[in-house]
Amino acid sequence: MMIDMKTISVAISEEDYAAFRRSARKQNRSIAQLIREAMSFYRSTRLEERKPLRDLPVLAGHQPIGSLPTRAEVYEEIFRDVESGP
Repeated sequence: MMIDMKTISVAISEEDYAAFRRSARKQNRSIAQLIREAMSFYRSTRLEERKPLRDLPVLAGHQPIGSLPTRAEVYEEIFRDVESGP
């Protein structure tokens, strides 16, 4: 499947470039692949609008089996996973 891609030019710090270069070598991937993946992740987590959980449809008559986590607990879990990496 061919994907229409746009070419961009971005200036980055030596430190960031070295980190991406090391990671790309370890994973036997190109730096461009890693940057595309990082941009896609950023877009899906930060740029795309998401419906609040309370607006998602539920089956009639169904209730949660336990109490829902607080917003702080959800954020803690999300950011813990992001910091530890894939």
